[in-house]
Amino acid sequence: MEFTWFIGFGLVAMASLISVGIAYSCYRKSELARQQVTEELALVLSEFKAFKSSSIGIGKKLMGLEKDLADTVEKQQDFEFQDPNSLPYTQASRLIQMGADAEDLVNSCGLSKAEAELLMLVNRQPLGAAH
Repeated sequence: MEFTWFIGFGLVAMASLISVGIAYSCYRKSELARQQVTEELALVLSEFKAFKSSSIGIGKKLMGLEKDLADTVEKQQDFEFQDPNSLPYTQASRLIQMGADAEDLVNSCGLSKAEAELLMLVNRQPLGAAH
């Protein structure tokens, strides 16, 4: 009987050791999984912060572009409503048609010498045209 008791105790001890081994193995696996999830979460949070930062920068850039566009549209509208007769190049073209030279354009329209000469070339009457 004592031998049976010893075998029974041995079997219980062996089953206990196996159970402890399995429990420890499960614990290690869960710890490794937890560590992996923690690392992946840190990576996702880091990427999220980078996306958030870049989207804020893009948002600011977009707001700046919208403001620039609104300013450009306003300037375009102002330009469209200007009297075409008051523009220096229009005035210079009319003076050229009336016989003005480059020096007259510089003095009358506030153009540079190069601008006046270019306008003279552009507005020159074709050869053989009547004056």
